[in-house]
Amino acid sequence: MTDDRPRHTTTFLLESWLELSDVIDDHPEVKDLLFDPVTGLPTTPLLFPRIRMLLEERGEVSLLAINIVKYSKIEEIFGWRVFDDVMREAANALESIAGSVIRDSDIVAELMVSGNAFVVVLSPPRDTLHMDPDSRQMIVHKVEKSIRESLAERIEPAIYRMFGCYAGAATVVMDPNIRLERLVHRGLDLALGDSGSREAADAVEREQRLREIIAEENVTTLVHPIFDLEDFSVIGYEALSRGPADTEFERPDKLFRVAYDADLVLRLERLCRKKALEAATNLPPDKMLFLNIEPEAVADPELREIMTSTILSQSSVTPDRIVLEITEHAAVADFVTFRSTLEYLRALGFSMAIDDAGAGYGSIQCLSETNPAWMKIDMCLIRDIDHDDIRVHMVDNIVRYAAGRDVKLVAEGIETREELLELKRLGIRYGQGFLFGQPVEPFPADSEFDSLRESL
Repeated sequence: MTDDRPRHTTTFLLESWLELSDVIDDHPEVKDLLFDPVTGLPTTPLLFPRIRMLLEERGEVSLLAINIVKYSKIEEIFGWRVFDDVMREAANALESIAGSVIRDSDIVAELMVSGNAFVVVLSPPRDTLHMDPDSRQMIVHKVEKSIRESLAERIEPAIYRMFGCYAGAATVVMDPNIRLERLVHRGLDLALGDSGSREAADAVEREQRLREIIAEENVTTLVHPIFDLEDFSVIGYEALSRGPADTEFERPDKLFRVAYDADLVLRLERLCRKKALEAATNLPPDKMLFLNIEPEAVADPELREIMTSTILSQSSVTPDRIVLEITEHAAVADFVTFRSTLEYLRALGFSMAIDDAGAGYGSIQCLSETNPAWMKIDMCLIRDIDHDDIRVHMVDNIVRYAAGRDVKLVAEGIETREELLELKRLGIRYGQGFLFGQPVEPFPADSEFDSLRESL
């Protein structure tokens, strides 16, 4: 356990703390099963003695569930430590409201080891045997509001927008015909379901905001350079869509997550393509544009029309300078339409790329149907590759596959010089990542990368 701070709730957790302490001394591994290593909080098995006591004394017990929801690919983008930090801050926020929003005698625990939900066993009212439903909901609102405000103050705004916090509650009523553990788990399910209904209500509002973003075309395009790792010249740019700045929709993963939930993928995809192609009118003559295409959007009946649209035909950008990136994260449902559309686009001169190779379904059929000229290796295989033999082996296999099929490889998400050197040793020719710079507005001059070339 990484956090051994004493917590006010532990005095209520056990019928015999000394007996458990003896067990932990004899079997240290038990501690890892009973206490969360990230937050230091006890997990739900340690709640049962207190819950049993309340049920026997009062005939009921009220449970509060607080669910920390991820809206984005936190671990893939920032690493698991960032997610752990948010969970620690949420636990600290719960402790900070003990004695005010919740009572000192309320028990705070984690639903499961290294999970994303907390449980509070609410102390019974002082003047009655039963918890009033309105009072219970008032506590739900106060706890949810307090944690949100605390997280907003304690973590970076960009990270905060990637999370949601939803609280829910349920009351477990004593039933001698049902085993205690089943009663408790049923109550936890009901409390989590209550938090889920609050999340669902937010989802309706989110869908409405996304519809407004699409209607107002409030999407901008940034570009991220792709380098030849031999001389660090820029060969092209990946077009990246961004929603309204300083909102939860700024990142594309959040935009498209809501779009998939609301069945708005095609409309959002069309808007992002339109904005990217408008930006491409200023693409430098010796550079390529890498354009992301969701697998579902390959079946879009308007895709062929857009790719031969006025925007493209009136610019200096010819199809042979555009690489269409098909993400490997999602499965392709209709390979007949998929193949037909790709053959048509390839006949027009567009090149194809498999994006996020190594992180998705890894479908051999997807590779064979796409017949890509490019493959972009996902950052999950690039991260720490300089001291990870498994990643080295996996990337080496991709290099061998690509060499036998004349496929160009781009390593995504390069962040350190050590990763860069290992990738070059493995034979990766092209790369992009924060080591070279952040996404910027289209299109920077080559001279802006002179200092980078000197440093690398």
